[in-house]
Amino acid sequence: MQKLLQVVLSAWREAERVASERPEGSQEHSAALVATERLRRLYGDLLDSAKADQDSQVIATAKPLEALEDPA
Repeated sequence: MQKLLQVVLSAWREAERVASERPEGSQEHSAALVATERLRRLYGDLLDSAKADQDSQVIATAKPLEALEDPA
């Protein structure tokens, strides 16, 4: 589960990067924003699952969703 969280987080950050580099209103920008939101939700769902399973190793090493969200 820990590796999966890392992969999802990496993809989430990559989608954010792509969104920031593409012109606003472009198809790529819109797609990257959708991917960013889906990956954010997936990360949160996986973290919730680890908590429900009481996977202490994952919980101890994973960054909380709130700490990863863009404050803007």
